[in-house]
Amino acid sequence: MDFSKFNNDNFDLKSWVNGALKSEQNPNTLVMKLQLLMQEVNGSLEESTAGLLSDIPRVVTEIQGLNNEAILLKNQMNLVKSDISKVQENTVESMSTVVELDKIKERMLVTERKLKQADNWCVLNDQIDQLFDDQDLEGISEKLGEMRDALTGLANLPDYLDRCDRLNNLSNRLEAILSPKLISTFNNDKWEEAKMYYKIFRDMGREGELYNYYYRTHKTNTQKQLNQLRMTGSVDTWLHQFYSSVLELYHAQLSWTSGIYHDHNVVVISLVTLCLDNSDLHHEINRFVSDSQTPVLALKSLLDIMNRFATSLGKEMSDLDSEAAQKLGISIITPYSKHLASLGDKVKSSLLRDVHSLSMRVKRTSSDSVSELHKSTKLVLDHVNHCVPNCLELTNGFTLVDVIAAIEFYFDLLVEKICSFIREMRVAFGVELGSQASFQEDHWVGFQSCFKLFQILGECYTDISSLEQQCVDTIKNHTVKGPNLLSKLEIWAESEPAKYSANKSLLESLADGSQTSLFSKTSNLFKKPLNHCNKLCLDFVLLHVRSNLEGVHLSEEWTAGEGAAFSPSPLTYITNLGDYLLLLPQQLEPFFAEENLPLDTALRMVDFTQFPGMMQTVEGDAFAWLTCVCQSTMFTLVEMILKIHRLTGVGCKQLTADVAYISNVMGALEVPLSRDIVDISKLLTVPIDRIDGTDDIPKYLRGKILAMRRSPF
Repeated sequence: MDFSKFNNDNFDLKSWVNGALKSEQNPNTLVMKLQLLMQEVNGSLEESTAGLLSDIPRVVTEIQGLNNEAILLKNQMNLVKSDISKVQENTVESMSTVVELDKIKERMLVTERKLKQADNWCVLNDQIDQLFDDQDLEGISEKLGEMRDALTGLANLPDYLDRCDRLNNLSNRLEAILSPKLISTFNNDKWEEAKMYYKIFRDMGREGELYNYYYRTHKTNTQKQLNQLRMTGSVDTWLHQFYSSVLELYHAQLSWTSGIYHDHNVVVISLVTLCLDNSDLHHEINRFVSDSQTPVLALKSLLDIMNRFATSLGKEMSDLDSEAAQKLGISIITPYSKHLASLGDKVKSSLLRDVHSLSMRVKRTSSDSVSELHKSTKLVLDHVNHCVPNCLELTNGFTLVDVIAAIEFYFDLLVEKICSFIREMRVAFGVELGSQASFQEDHWVGFQSCFKLFQILGECYTDISSLEQQCVDTIKNHTVKGPNLLSKLEIWAESEPAKYSANKSLLESLADGSQTSLFSKTSNLFKKPLNHCNKLCLDFVLLHVRSNLEGVHLSEEWTAGEGAAFSPSPLTYITNLGDYLLLLPQQLEPFFAEENLPLDTALRMVDFTQFPGMMQTVEGDAFAWLTCVCQSTMFTLVEMILKIHRLTGVGCKQLTADVAYISNVMGALEVPLSRDIVDISKLLTVPIDRIDGTDDIPKYLRGKILAMRRSPF
């Protein structure tokens, strides 16, 4: 039976009993075995306890002995400490002497080294001339290195500068011997020789000079390639080929120099930087962009080629944040940076040419003239809609302020051309004071042309507003793009910090929504041609009104006697005027039969309050325009009435009938009567002796009508 499980810390009584009963069927036997085991365990415990009790006195004695020894050791350590203190006190002076002797020894050793170096310099100086005679280049470089090491400890010698000159002259002599060999080595990619020459120049301490030979050799070869390419045509035809050759040079030299130069990556990047920093390349790019009729497109075409090159080159470089990589990026972008910084001026120049190309001259008929203007205004978006996207693409928005200024300059000129066109239309219609109409066409054709012009200007304004919102959305959704090699450069912040700050502020305000407009100046300025056009439409109508009223104030109807035939019917002039006004809604219907956003927009921007009889709260719409026409017509009619010299009783009744007729016309058009028409109607009907009692009527009007009615026959 296995009793070892009793020693287990995780002893399970039930499990053990069940297992024991399987092997021993009789429980009594099992109990007896357990009792025997317990007796054995008890006996073992008693025996162990007895042995432990017997050992305790001996252990106590040993512990007491150890305690005594520890006390003794402590006393001895205190004695040693006391002895050491005495030794220190007694040997301070001796130690000072030892330290001083050590310093003297050190100075003697330094002196010995300098004497050996001086002696070594003399020996090396004697040996090197023979090495030059033997053309032992590696031996010369080795000796020059040893001479340089020897010279470092001779700085205090009186002839130190002479020795430096001697070493420099020897180095120059060796470099002069090596220079033609270096050019041949770099031109023919002789790897073993290049590695040997690198070691020689490094031993001379002229590693930088070797790099200069390396750079000059390949830059000369690159210049030859560039000169050949320049003979083939303009820079846009060969720039890609030039960049490809530079990229091939980078790949080839990166592989070739890997076992030669200590930091060959930086060396090759510096080589590419120097090859790109080429004044002839800068000149060709500058001439191509400056001479182009479309400088922005010319610049964009070159930048597309450059960006592809910079992207390919950046993919091959492991560390784009290094100083060498940043210098390379600057050398790539430098030929274009001046043109990018002046992008606003280039956009302005292009837009100036575009706006002058717009045809806005009066033709033989009004409809042809308006159609010509419509074609020109449709070109406006074609001229402008690419400006902001190009700004974002080429400069990531950091010339946005200048580009927006160029666009608004374009709109300024556009508004002036439109206003000039409207002035020409006024002359052609004959509405301008002292002008003679040149359009020989039906009156209503001219009216339709005037309103068509109104609609075209509203359409142009809504197109500009839509373009503005489109540009704002484009700016807000723009993310900085471009080759990684160039995108990390802060060229704008460093070259023109003031412009950088202004553009950054504008971009941020548009992005966060604190600014929502770009062409606010243009929005206000466009009210000018819209109001001019509205006045053209009104004056065109009023020209017809005045022609109907011309000479009416001299009519004999106003001075007819009592015996003359009298008809209370309105006279022809007023019925013709009423019929004309009643036809206006019919003529306006084609423009307002369906929703007409451009014309509605144009009407909302018109200031109707400048016209007589219009309230300050009027809202611009078709009815407002019709009301303005009717109010101006009534104002003109009042002017005609006030020109009548005298009224007989019959003439007064006739004028009353005419005023009543025009009042009915206004009622049919749902236009309120002007105050003067109401007052005149009242003054014509009251007895003469009661006119002065109408205090609610202006005094000047009372006096004028009273003078007419009192005039002697």
